[in-house]
Order: sequence, then C-alpha cells, then structure tokens
Amino acid sequence: MRRPVRAAVAVVAAAFLIPLLTASPAPASSVRPGGVRKPGVCRPALRVLASLPGSGGSQVKGLGPDALAVGASRGLPVYWTGTQVHRVPLPAEFTGGEVVAVNAKGLMVGSLQGEGRTAAFSFRAGARAVTLLPEGAHAADVNDQGLIVGDSVKGGALIGLEWDGARIRRRLAPPAGYSLTSVTALNNAGQIAGSGEAVKDDESWSAGLLWPAGSGAAAVPLQRYWPAGVPYDFWYPRDIDRAGRIVGTHDYTRLDILTPTQWLPPYAVESEPGLLGERTRGTFEAISPTTNVSVGTASDSHMVGPFPPETAPPEQAQIWPGAGPLLALPRLSPEGPSQAYAVSDGQRVGGAAADATSTPRAVIWTCALRQAYRP
Repeated sequence: MRRPVRAAVAVVAAAFLIPLLTASPAPASSVRPGGVRKPGVCRPALRVLASLPGSGGSQVKGLGPDALAVGASRGLPVYWTGTQVHRVPLPAEFTGGEVVAVNAKGLMVGSLQGEGRTAAFSFRAGARAVTLLPEGAHAADVNDQGLIVGDSVKGGALIGLEWDGARIRRRLAPPAGYSLTSVTALNNAGQIAGSGEAVKDDESWSAGLLWPAGSGAAAVPLQRYWPAGVPYDFWYPRDIDRAGRIVGTHDYTRLDILTPTQWLPPYAVESEPGLLGERTRGTFEAISPTTNVSVGTASDSHMVGPFPPETAPPEQAQIWPGAGPLLALPRLSPEGPSQAYAVSDGQRVGGAAADATSTPRAVIWTCALRQAYRP
C-alpha cells in the first residue's frame, strides 16, 4: 500500500518546481521566408477546441505540425486546425471512429466503427476519402516515414500489422510462447512497442514487447516481467520516442493500482517515477518525440483509497519532465475531470477536460510545463 507524501518531500518538490515555473519556456517555432525557423513565444494557456454539433464529448489524441491536432468529437473522427474542427469523411458502411495519431507531415491514422466491424484507416487533410488499410481493425500510430502500425483479429487472436502506405509491410509476431495483446506505438527508427501474455501449464504472465527496427526482427519482452505465475501484474507500453524511451502503465489488478512506468534502452529495467501527489493511480499515455516529457492521467484506486471512494478528486491530466515529481495540469472547471493523451516537443499537451456542464471538451495545454504545478 502506498503511503501519503511526507512534508519533507514537498520541500524538495518546491525546490524543483520554482526554477521549473520561472525558467524560460522551450520556444515554439515559426517559419521565415526561405524556410528558416525562428524562435516563437511560448504562452501558457488552456485552449478549448470546437466540437461537432450534437451530444457527447471530444478529445485530442494526437498533435501534428503547427496547429494541427487529431482526435474525436461526438463519436466521430476529426482533426483541428487551430481551434476549428473538421470531420474526417466516413465510408458509407461506418458510423463513427477516431483519429489517434498524426505524423510531422500531416498523415493521420485511426479506426472506424460500423455495424459489427472496425477498420484501420489513414487520411490527409483535404482528401475526399479515407484510405482503408488492408486487413486492419485498428491503426495505433504512424511515423514520419509514413509507416503505420496496428492490429487485426483472425480466429479470435490479435495479429499485429505494419503498413507502408496502403500495403502490409510485415506481420508482427510475438515472442515464442506469447500471444499478442496490443500494438501501440512506433518511432522514426522503426522500433515498435506493444504487449503480450504468456501461458505455461497453469502459470501465466504479462510483458511489454518491443520489435526492433528491421522487417525481419523478432519481438523481445521488456523487463520487468514475472514468468513465474503472477497473474495480477500487467504491463502496457503506450508510446516510444525517437531515442527508444518507452512509457506506459503497470496495472496491478489485485489492488486496482495503475502506475506510470518507463523502459530505457537496453530495456533491462522497468522503472516507475511515482504518482501525482497523494493520488493512488496514474498512467503514462505519451512521450514527446525528443524532449523526454511524458503525460497521462492521475486517479485513485477503489481498493487502496481514499475512503470513502466518493471523496477522491476527479481524474486529472498530469505531466512529467523526465526527472523529479509528477505535476498536475490545470482543470477546465474546478471539479471537472481531465485526461492527457498527447505531447509535443514544443510543450503542447492534448487531451480532454470537462467544462462547467460536465461535458468533456477537446483541449490543448500550451507551454504546459510552465503552468504545471505540484498539488
């Protein structure tokens, strides 16, 4: 069981946080004539993006170049330019979906839902139709070379896939003895992250997986995993940056605890940077491409506390600079939950935050580290 944060820790955190809040922000960038980039001004803000008409929430799932963001609104796949929302055209047999990732060149990927089926797709702004990816059920990520990863289901088993454009480049086999449970991310080096489960006799265990770059490379389990009959621990890598740093979540189901976690090359050790303040659960959903900033969501365990459970504060978007304590991002409304799903090198964080009417709105925190705080 996790203990409350001590007062001494708060003093250390304050010493860390003061220079963080007063330091010059990482510059945004703009383009001069001729293509030369010049520094921009980073202004902390919580920007609310437009939603499609109707009922339901909206959320940002990925951040592209300049002011491009992608996600879902009212159950439909969308993208934003600035705060303006745009629909992704749906094929006739589909009724909903989401965009989950976009690369530096504006190529978007995601999944569509229809009657009894799902489909992976790619799309570019201004195109008249999406491109359905062969055999794909879900697309999870896209890198700047245009490679896409995701999955399909065959015979009740999950199959990992990598696409190059609209063709299957390779099938992502799990290590010997494992079945695949997810394919979640890839970086520009071609490394791919996911998760799997192994069963031997009456024993089972879970592990994060990494497919090294190269079309024929086999997946390897990420430490730490317990191949000795520990059915309560599950590891879910969620994102991988250009240096190969992987972030995700450790799920200890016996106590309903989620813990943000990371794996650093050469992947011999899994480490957990802690939780936000006195919260008892948290996740990492994304890491910035090169600046080692991770984001996710803090919440509380129904088994560890606080008690009674209704006294727990709502979920809250969190950010980690790569060292020191986890920090909270401001809420849109005082009692409204928030979640973070994406982060850029320029300190933009995308996610969702409930407004005063309890409606989840798509939001972007700009210059996020300068408005983050220790709760």
